[in-house]
Amino acid sequence: MKPILPNLLVAGSAKCGTSSLHNYLAQHPEIFMSRAKEPRFISSQGMRFPLGGPADHKVEWWYIKDYNKYVDLFKDAVGYKVIGESSADTLYFHEHTIRTIKTYIGDPKILLVLRNPVKRAFSAYQHLVRDGRESLSFEEALKAEPDRIRDNWELIYHYRSVSKYYVPVKNFTENFSRVKVILSDQLEKNTEATLRDVFEFLEVDPTYKIDDTKTKYNVSGKPKSRWLHSVLSEGHPILKVVSPIARTFLSKEQRKKLSLKVQQMNLSRLQIDPNTERMLKDEFRGEIEKLEDLLKMDLSHWK
Repeated sequence: MKPILPNLLVAGSAKCGTSSLHNYLAQHPEIFMSRAKEPRFISSQGMRFPLGGPADHKVEWWYIKDYNKYVDLFKDAVGYKVIGESSADTLYFHEHTIRTIKTYIGDPKILLVLRNPVKRAFSAYQHLVRDGRESLSFEEALKAEPDRIRDNWELIYHYRSVSKYYVPVKNFTENFSRVKVILSDQLEKNTEATLRDVFEFLEVDPTYKIDDTKTKYNVSGKPKSRWLHSVLSEGHPILKVVSPIARTFLSKEQRKKLSLKVQQMNLSRLQIDPNTERMLKDEFRGEIEKLEDLLKMDLSHWK
């Protein structure tokens, strides 16, 4: 029997809203999205292991590196028109992921979510501060980035590099026949219209209404209480005590939304230094202009 494999990849980019898009797509009755939101099978086929950054071993633990385990993610997808997964590093590692996609999947539909590159880089920094994996200031971390890349730290530490979209997007549009680019600010501000456009691209019912478009997923920031953040993190021992009680009163979806809400309330947003912001805007300007020309899209609000 021929294995079921995805015909849709939400391929990136990291900290651009791929978690939200994955959860929205999963609600559509014609779309099956893998329960493992970010399997990273495709990127893992060309990566060096082990990863070298702080707590990177915990991240590497949930990479699905084995083909049979990857196929197993889609065993319940029989009858769905669209079968997808979302790995936000697929775009960044384009030099080997494109080859891997062609080898295992062929020519799937590709969704790319892109964000203002400065905001994306700083959001990645806040993500690592949130999880206790970044001890440097943003400015110090930017200076350390080349050494971290050399030492094989996970891509979330590649603040500048991941925000340079032009070459990887160009390579994806040249190698696959059905690539759609979404801007994260459009997904956030005009969610219903953006999803309708995405559903049309996927050739599923575009009128289907998603019911939790106000829910934010994988939000970054500095925890007000490190203890509470630890408790809410997956696998904390205290959850084994609390979860059975919560299941008595709340559905799985209600528990998920409540957990996300409490996590967000526990986060405070950091502020980027205006001089650093100006420096990065100047650095990314040429990239943005080339991307505008490639996509025939107005990105002046990024500049």
